[in-house]
Amino acid sequence: MPVIVLIVSTLAFWVLFWFVRMGGIEHFRMQSAQRKEEARRQAAREAARAAPLRAVDDPRDAAAILMLLVACRHGDPTREQIAAIENYLREVFGFDQELTERITHARFMTRHAGSFEQAAAVFADLFKQRLSLDERLQLIDMLDGVAQADGPSEILLEPVEAFKRQIGLAPAR
Repeated sequence: MPVIVLIVSTLAFWVLFWFVRMGGIEHFRMQSAQRKEEARRQAAREAARAAPLRAVDDPRDAAAILMLLVACRHGDPTREQIAAIENYLREVFGFDQELTERITHARFMTRHAGSFEQAAAVFADLFKQRLSLDERLQLIDMLDGVAQADGPSEILLEPVEAFKRQIGLAPAR
């Protein structure tokens, strides 16, 4: 028993000595500062990543970006999903002449979006402010149409359901 007390007290002494005399306090302060700096850098990276999305001010462009992000949820969009998106852009938004430019712009912007959820959070206020209730319902129908272009997929419809709450079409949980 006295040997155990001697070993524990010796260890306690050296830990305390290291902590006070050899910079143990500074070691923990530096780690804390490094964690804070890394968190700040991560927040700055996320803000820089979302900045191009915040520059989109046309709800039609934002809707095209969201449709492509729904289609890209499993990887590359299928031909049916691209055809559905192009059909919506032509018929609903009237992009006959500039369809190629709008699709190209939307594809470029999808690279800046981390995920559908991130882009939806950025665009939710834009849709709430600039679209009527009927237009928001039509947007949800378009997103559902793109998600179901290859057949019903629960994985693709889940983010659309969450997006409904963000734009005020479903009660918040």
